[in-house]
Amino acid sequence: MSPVRRSLAGLLFGLASIVGSLALSAFWLQFTAFTPGHTRGAASAVLEDSDIKNEIAKLISEAVAAQLTATGSTDPAMTAPEIQKVVLAVASNGEGAKILADVVADAHAKLIGASDAPVEITSEQLVQIVRNEQASIVPTITLDVPKVTPLSVMREILKWLVPIAAGLALVLLILGFAAHPERAELLRSLGLLLLGMALLLIVIGYVVPAFVIPALSDNVWVGAVPRLARESLPLLIALALLLIGGGLGCLAAAAASKRRDRWSQPIRRTSYREERRWS
Repeated sequence: MSPVRRSLAGLLFGLASIVGSLALSAFWLQFTAFTPGHTRGAASAVLEDSDIKNEIAKLISEAVAAQLTATGSTDPAMTAPEIQKVVLAVASNGEGAKILADVVADAHAKLIGASDAPVEITSEQLVQIVRNEQASIVPTITLDVPKVTPLSVMREILKWLVPIAAGLALVLLILGFAAHPERAELLRSLGLLLLGMALLLIVIGYVVPAFVIPALSDNVWVGAVPRLARESLPLLIALALLLIGGGLGCLAAAAASKRRDRWSQPIRRTSYREERRWS
């Protein structure tokens, strides 16, 4: 194999490693922090954030208590403090999280700029949350959830970055294979590709949503993003370990292949004559 072809194959696989790692980690970040549909299924994890839970409970309790007072209700169980206790208890269990799942997903969508619709809690939802039919007279409550511009920009970038990076990585891999690299070099390149994917997956897939994004805004709803990242952490760790194992396996196979090639090379006749001359 010519040195030029070997260098070209190495360069192509190196570029594929960088772009492929970026595509996978960006996809994971998009899935974790910028997919409201995923948030709907992970509402219980989001509601583990005490600030978000208290925000919802305070808003509901004040709105319900004010409406009941205006209609002349004197039920001691329906004062703002009592209602807030009920809402906090409901939001803290799995069934209650399912009731609030749409609210949490809508708030997340508004936060990242995926939706401009207001985040609302309807009268029917209030009855289930407050556990009292009297709440049915309360008009729809609107939550104050702003769009965070840095998150909206990041979502737009990821929407284009993931397919472009994935397609470019595939093209580079095909070109790398077309350059007919040596088996050992191929295994080495694939090993580095898998290890690079694992590293960027951890950094972009977890560190960014868990620590960087919360620093972009002090809005209480931004706390949903690190909760979503932690909820997906076990699956991310499993995927990263799988990539690391595959990468180390490829590097070990590349080293073994080089040793076999070295031992299988024939002895040059000049070396043999030199040994005969000195004997």
